[in-house]
Amino acid sequence: MSFVICTIIAWLLHRLGISFSWSLTGRTVVCTITCCVAFQSYSFLKDHRKNAYWRVYGLLPLCVMTAILPFLPSNALIELPIIAFSAGIMMKTFTGSQIENHPFVIFMTSGNYRRMLTALYYAIQGSGDQREYRRQAVNYSFIVGSFVVGAIVSAVLMHFVHLKSIWVITLSLITIMVYYSSEVKRLGLKE
Repeated sequence: MSFVICTIIAWLLHRLGISFSWSLTGRTVVCTITCCVAFQSYSFLKDHRKNAYWRVYGLLPLCVMTAILPFLPSNALIELPIIAFSAGIMMKTFTGSQIENHPFVIFMTSGNYRRMLTALYYAIQGSGDQREYRRQAVNYSFIVGSFVVGAIVSAVLMHFVHLKSIWVITLSLITIMVYYSSEVKRLGLKE
């Protein structure tokens, strides 16, 4: 997911660098309001879920948005709320995510970076449960690494395919939704 988030941010910055002409305050207000609406919409979706596929439903707005955005006219008043709403729903969808009982955040945050470095420190120092610290270091390194790879890949893709580079996100999201759906079905999950 870090790859997807990083690619969205890079794509949006590239796109808005071309078409954005209104103030930072206006952008911030629109993003904040739209994310609030997304968080509330997600809460409604989660509270009224009827099956285990509710996380897939949370990813659908972002998937649809990334698929159609290159076809829309370059207009920040359209793009920004759509991206903020879709990203807000996705953020809430993966709130509380864990890797082997250790929390992580889908964004490249100081928390993931700090946890990676702390686990690495204890693994190198040789104190405590070495096996556990090595696993934590590897897991958090994957999260941080996927963010870095996402930044590099999106920068390279934008150089060659420009605005259509956002379709990498669409493909990533489809892959995630198919995998999650197949796991729900395989494990027979009900909620």
